[in-house]
Amino acid sequence: MACAGCGHERTPEPLKEVVTREDLLAFNQEKAERERLFIDSLVASIHSSVMPHYAETATGLRVWSSDRFEQRGAPLALGDTVQWVGELMLTDSTVLSTWTEEEPLRFLWNRSDWPAGFHELAALLADGQRAECLVPSHMGWGLTGYPPLVPQEAVLLLNIRQQMPGLGQVGLEVCYTYRHVWNALLDGMEEGVWPGDADWIQSPALAASPCMAWYEMDDGFEFDEPAEHVSVEMRTFRLTIDMDVPEDLGASSWDFDPSDGGQLLPVLADLQRLYPLKRKWACWCPADVVIDEPGMRALGVTKSDVLGFQWEFQAVDVPLSVQ
Repeated sequence: MACAGCGHERTPEPLKEVVTREDLLAFNQEKAERERLFIDSLVASIHSSVMPHYAETATGLRVWSSDRFEQRGAPLALGDTVQWVGELMLTDSTVLSTWTEEEPLRFLWNRSDWPAGFHELAALLADGQRAECLVPSHMGWGLTGYPPLVPQEAVLLLNIRQQMPGLGQVGLEVCYTYRHVWNALLDGMEEGVWPGDADWIQSPALAASPCMAWYEMDDGFEFDEPAEHVSVEMRTFRLTIDMDVPEDLGASSWDFDPSDGGQLLPVLADLQRLYPLKRKWACWCPADVVIDEPGMRALGVTKSDVLGFQWEFQAVDVPLSVQ
């Protein structure tokens, strides 16, 4: 029996290169060394008479401070509240976050999920101490970054003043009381208690926002491409110092073109701009962050209240009426 092609030799397939464990280790070591040299170059260029004291930690933090580091008071205890006023930046001076006396960064030491470098820096500083700190990527948000705000493997620059609530600072005590409801909500979230309807979002993913915002990650809650026209159904909540559970202020729905401005509150519009494919959302904010004074008066809320929003987008072809 004849067999066509049986006499032809098969061309051998090229051998695929196998990446070994040693290759990966060498790659990561080379990358870490490049980052270390980059940070060294930044250190050599930073000179400040305002921050004359310098330290480098075993983990790679590079810290300049207004005072000697050994002057801090009682050491932090697990769960102590730390507040920072200042800025978080990339090394190209891009400002990622600004924290003010009215809106400080607030976290629980060694209990919240802020980067490890933040917790280590807090342990170095005393109440009222100022510092600048270069945070290597492995002590920041690492390989994943914090999209869309923080790139992958980003070295961070902190310029902050540390505050410890409850240590006799009158101005801070006023601020702390003013934000009592908001701070209690943040503390609850750090303990795993999310505000609002627990069944609204099953698989939450936090979004970049000055408020606390998250979206549904489950399948079926993402557009294939940005919608040209959407309807939105939104429910609003209010939380005050006298409430154990949020008050439901009701629901409304309307439709709009996402490219048109003014259809959503600015904080919520920013989320849609940053995450145009995400459909189902929740967001909680201090009232005075999300709406202006006339809006607060119209809703009957105060600046110490917290407002919550739950909403879902649907793509539509025909405009719907406002309800």
